[in-house]
Amino acid sequence: MKSGKLLKSCEIPKVYCANCAHCTVFKQRVGGIGSYVLRVRCSKGIWKKRSGEEKVYKYFTIVRRTRTVCTYYDPMGDEKAFIKELRKSLPVKDEIYSF
Repeated sequence: MKSGKLLKSCEIPKVYCANCAHCTVFKQRVGGIGSYVLRVRCSKGIWKKRSGEEKVYKYFTIVRRTRTVCTYYDPMGDEKAFIKELRKSLPVKDEIYSF
């Protein structure tokens, strides 16, 4: 038996934060007047810094946010199909938008 197959059967299931109803996208002002970038946060306050402040992430990195356990996880649909489509549609870098 290959070790790769053994690891697959022993993997700890993870949930993608992007597929949770509590993962919200918001606009954060930057630089000049009328400019903003997209950021994501957990409306239940799960993402915290060591200092206790709320942690926000860049929009294009949301697919990387996973947890093994989340008491507030509320899936919005088929996770596999949603994450696959999201990976295709997300920008590859942080983009600045105008109002």
